[in-house]
Amino acid sequence: MRMKATRRLSLAVLGWSCLVASAACRSGSGPGGNAAEPPPPVLTLIDMDSAVFAAVVRRQLDGGDEYPRRLERFRYDSRPYGTNSGYPEVFAGVEGIDPTLSFPRSSQSESEISVLVETRKRILRMNGVQEGGLVSYNQCAGAGIPTPPPPRGRSSARRSKPLNVHAGCPKASEYYLTVGLPIRGQPPGLRDMRDTRGDRVRLDDDVWTVLVDETWTRPTGWSKSTYAWLFKRNRSGQLELANTILVGVVQ
Repeated sequence: MRMKATRRLSLAVLGWSCLVASAACRSGSGPGGNAAEPPPPVLTLIDMDSAVFAAVVRRQLDGGDEYPRRLERFRYDSRPYGTNSGYPEVFAGVEGIDPTLSFPRSSQSESEISVLVETRKRILRMNGVQEGGLVSYNQCAGAGIPTPPPPRGRSSARRSKPLNVHAGCPKASEYYLTVGLPIRGQPPGLRDMRDTRGDRVRLDDDVWTVLVDETWTRPTGWSKSTYAWLFKRNRSGQLELANTILVGVVQ
C-alpha cells in the first residue's frame, strides 16, 4: 500500500516555505548600502496550503510510536477534507475552524482548489506516497458496533450463527488520511485544550492550524479520528509541528 517514501522534499516543494516565510528570500539595498525593508509577501491559499500540506506529509512519514505515528498501509486524499468542493461538508464543531475565515471563498475558488489539488498530488508523488479516495467495504461496521446477539426462540434460527458485522473488513489494517485547508492562528475553540501529550496549548505569533482526518480500517471495524495540527515557524522560516490536538472520534 505504501511505496518507499523519500524523507526530504525536493527544492521545488521547499520553495513554498521560502515564499511564505519572510521577505528574507529577497535582497536589496538602498543608497548608501542601507537595506530597504520590503513589504511582507502576500499569502495566497495555494502558497500556504502547499507549505502546510508538505509539512504534514513530511512529519507523518517521520512519525514514531506516538501520534503522529509511523503508518505502513496508508493513502492520502489530495482533495481537502476529501470532498469534491475542497471545503468541509460537516464542521468539526470547533469555534474558528472555518477555513474561509482565513481565505474567503470567491468566484475564483473552484479553479483555485483545482490547482491546489494538483499541487498536492505532486507533493505526494515526490515523497512516494499513495494518493486515493476512501475505500468502502461491505459488511464492515464501525469498530464500536458490537456483534448482535443470536436470535431468540425455539425455531432453528436459534441455532444459527449471529451476523458478523465485521465479516467484510480488510484482513490487514489500512489508513486513509485527509488534510483540510490552512487556518491562520490557533482557533479560539482550541485555546487551552490539551494536546495528545497532555499539555495545554496556547500559541501566538505566526501559527497555522489544519485538520487531519485519519480513518483506520481493520478486521474489527473502522474508526475515524480528527486531529488539529498546529504549526509554528522555525528560525529558517520552515513550518514545524508544535502540537496535535484530538478533536473527535467516530467509530
